[in-house]
Amino acid sequence: MRVTRRLGDSIHAYAVMAALAAEATAGDFVAYRPFASFFAHGPLPVSASDRGTQWRPVARPFHGPRHGEHVRDAMAAAAGVRDRDLLKLRLALPSSQPGGPYMVICPDAGTAYKEWPRERWGAVIEYLLSRRYGVLICGMPGRERLPAPEGATHLDLGVADLASLVAAATALIGPDSGHLHLADALGVPAVGLYGATSSLTYGPYRDRTLCVDVHAEQARTRAYNSARHLPGECMRAIPVDRVLEILAGIERAGAPCAR
Repeated sequence: MRVTRRLGDSIHAYAVMAALAAEATAGDFVAYRPFASFFAHGPLPVSASDRGTQWRPVARPFHGPRHGEHVRDAMAAAAGVRDRDLLKLRLALPSSQPGGPYMVICPDAGTAYKEWPRERWGAVIEYLLSRRYGVLICGMPGRERLPAPEGATHLDLGVADLASLVAAATALIGPDSGHLHLADALGVPAVGLYGATSSLTYGPYRDRTLCVDVHAEQARTRAYNSARHLPGECMRAIPVDRVLEILAGIERAGAPCAR
């Protein structure tokens, strides 16, 4: 039995179990209690556990992803999923929109080495404010608040309230974290910042096209391994300009702004 309290891993596990359910080979889904409501409207009966989210590989042991393999695909292979299209999970949650188009910034990750330098967020926030987007900054509990230009709003939310907020956002921006996977599962554009990890293996599953990924160029080894974690200093190789280019592309694609 695999047990996790990580949001991203819980979302991947639910996608795998839901795929097995579609193939008539899965039962109930046991979710870590803070996340259980996310999966309440899906195809599986859901129960909550204080221990963590549980899933059981049924085909072979799960030892993590290999080079070129997404972690969800590795989990699916261990569980015996045959149809990979079933893994493109889409969650449905009620949204809570504060009025006007907004983007959510989640600067924190479960481990600090995955985080982008905090001093670089200011330029991103200023750009969004100049485009008349609301900017909502949602850090993790107990973490120091991100320094931000006037006009941005800090919110201290539990994970359930954050999910409702993200469901109505124009986009979510952040490093490799569960928040990024949540946005992707909700169908919200997820702008992922990847240097210490690779978006190929650890990125949003449904759509990785909005990620800024410098992992391969930072690995600097002949035998590149997308599943390998690199030191946090590699996150400094992500330039602000590339992040702004992605955000400009979201706007050009038709995401609303309040001009």
